[in-house]
Amino acid sequence: MKRVTATEFKNNIGAFSDAAMSEPVIITSHQRDRLVLLSADEYRRLVGDVSPEFEDRLERSLNRHSNTLAELAKR
Repeated sequence: MKRVTATEFKNNIGAFSDAAMSEPVIITSHQRDRLVLLSADEYRRLVGDVSPEFEDRLERSLNRHSNTLAELAKR
């Protein structure tokens, strides 16, 4: 994980934004960790947000097995 000062980040935002696509970048201020920059995909993974593609696959799978699920629910 990279650690950079807020000034370094400000002066090289493009480079650190690119770096955050592969690993989080910690941005410090007054020698304290202040912010963490990470990719949108990593953020979604951390908060449990699922992609529309995953939701579509899940819905198709549930529809395909709806009769089985209904029968199991009756037991």
